[in-house]
Amino acid sequence: MKFRSVLALVTGAVLALLPPGAHAQGGARVHRPAPVDTVLVNGAIYTADAANSVREALAIRDGRVVKVGSNREIRALAGKHTRVIDLQGRMAMPGLIDGHIHPFNGGRMLRSCNLEYRPLTEAQFLAGIQSCLDAESGAADDAILNVVGWYRQYMQPAGTEADRHTLDKLRTRRPIAVTNRDLHSVLLNSRALAFVGIDDTTSNPEGGAIIRDAQGKATGILEDAAIGFLYKVMPAPAADDDRRDLEAALKAMAQAGVTTFLDALGTEDKLPIYVEMLNSGRLTSRVHVAYLLDTRSEKNAGKLIADAVRVRKAFDRPSQGVLPSVRIDHVKLVMDGVIQAPAQTAALVEPYWVPQVGLGHDHGKADEEGAGWVPGANRGPVYMQVGQLRDIVAGLASVGMDPHIHAIGDRAVKMTLDAIEQVRAAGAPDDFRPAIAHAELVETVDLPRFRANGVLPVMSFQWSIPGPNSVTGAKYQLGPERFERMEPFDKLAAAGVRVVYGSDWPVDRMNYWLALKGGITRAGGRDTPPEFAGRLNDAPGLSRIQALRSLTIDGAFALHAQDRIGSLEAGKLADLVVLERNFLEVAEDSLAENRALLTMVGGLITYDAGVIGQKPPPPSHE
Repeated sequence: MKFRSVLALVTGAVLALLPPGAHAQGGARVHRPAPVDTVLVNGAIYTADAANSVREALAIRDGRVVKVGSNREIRALAGKHTRVIDLQGRMAMPGLIDGHIHPFNGGRMLRSCNLEYRPLTEAQFLAGIQSCLDAESGAADDAILNVVGWYRQYMQPAGTEADRHTLDKLRTRRPIAVTNRDLHSVLLNSRALAFVGIDDTTSNPEGGAIIRDAQGKATGILEDAAIGFLYKVMPAPAADDDRRDLEAALKAMAQAGVTTFLDALGTEDKLPIYVEMLNSGRLTSRVHVAYLLDTRSEKNAGKLIADAVRVRKAFDRPSQGVLPSVRIDHVKLVMDGVIQAPAQTAALVEPYWVPQVGLGHDHGKADEEGAGWVPGANRGPVYMQVGQLRDIVAGLASVGMDPHIHAIGDRAVKMTLDAIEQVRAAGAPDDFRPAIAHAELVETVDLPRFRANGVLPVMSFQWSIPGPNSVTGAKYQLGPERFERMEPFDKLAAAGVRVVYGSDWPVDRMNYWLALKGGITRAGGRDTPPEFAGRLNDAPGLSRIQALRSLTIDGAFALHAQDRIGSLEAGKLADLVVLERNFLEVAEDSLAENRALLTMVGGLITYDAGVIGQKPPPPSHE
């Protein structure tokens, strides 16, 4: 047999042994990978990688990013069965990571008697609640009506206060509970006060207050831990109600582009719902939970840590490949309440300001420098001392869990930093990532302490937009120097601190693009009421890249997940969102006018507004 014939036979035999897609070249075995599942082409893909690269196209196989690059590079990876998504110039980016959200509360709000955060006169306030009562005309007289979405600081005219006598005007015998948007205050009617067992002699619980008038009578307002009186008598939601709440929240988050979130107030009764939805394949987002520790009822740090470890063992479900997971990897702790008047339960270094005698409470009588307002006596409560917090934080560090600590006032922030600093000095692990949620007011001297102690501030940028919450309820009550320090996320970023975004939904509407605009401009969108036009204060704001990183790769870092999510890089999970507008290029005054058109989690579509079918998207309602 001739040599050429022998060579042909041998070559044929070798080729027959090679796997599909492979061929011999120059004597070497070369493997061509199978075509990818999906490609996105003709876009502006913000990757959130170390260089903040923007590329044209991206390829996905088996739920992971294979490559980002040019259209030509990515199309070369496609086969005849590859799904091709033509972005038509649109922007894509990593899926949004919400570092502080309340899904069950948010879902319940979507399905409840909801005042929608609106500015309301007393008559409008009552009419909204009465309509809910009328819609449930068959409800029993002892069935509590829970009302949500009340914007206490936006009652009209400015300075209007609602109390139990206001609610008593409603045509009903039912107990009424109206929750303020911040979730830290609840208003009860007289029937509800009696129903929960509160009278004029009831003592304040630790960590909360039953607000009383000048005669010592309960007004119907419960602050912080005092809301527990209501929770004790309310029937536990049926499992189906919890499930429907979570389903509604997951749907809303998918439509907003959220692919991962931290449930910032996890309770044991809700955790089985997450696991159930995970097991049934209905979980459409990656879940991290900050399990709430009851530091009022239990003071022993060892027992508290043991409780957290028990819950983690029972409900933690690490990721299986590219599918969503349920991680119980954080613990929620609470140091104080809220700054905004009339609650003023955030812990301040110096007292809140009050109007001088004879000035009254008309905010309009104080000029831009706060003339006529002087320091009062209230500095706000603190719910844990440094030693107690230090022992809990040290215990969490020892078992590999991170604290997520609510601290809003500058005294609460300082005390939290003191506790963490002591834990760091005692040798906390290098990968320990404590977070301070909100940090609305921070003393200048404490800004660099965040970076020095590896503390992540989780901030809600929309609070830097002028409004009833940030102006009516805080400006004159803090005075000019402290008001200038309000919402210091940009100053923290300038100090080299990694800032994480958390929406705090449903404390505010779920509107990520308005929030990011607030973080960049410290001003609202086009529909901002005239009385709240302009910037909150003279702080500089974030860059667009800083804002985007706060809810992508920096959010992933806070969750110890930066190696899997948070950026669009080869090998990472294909969690992404396609936007209607290019956030990096639109005019600054249009930053809030955006929305998600397509959301993917692990390469699976969880929301599509028509991108796959290439239908013209419906117009934005921003």
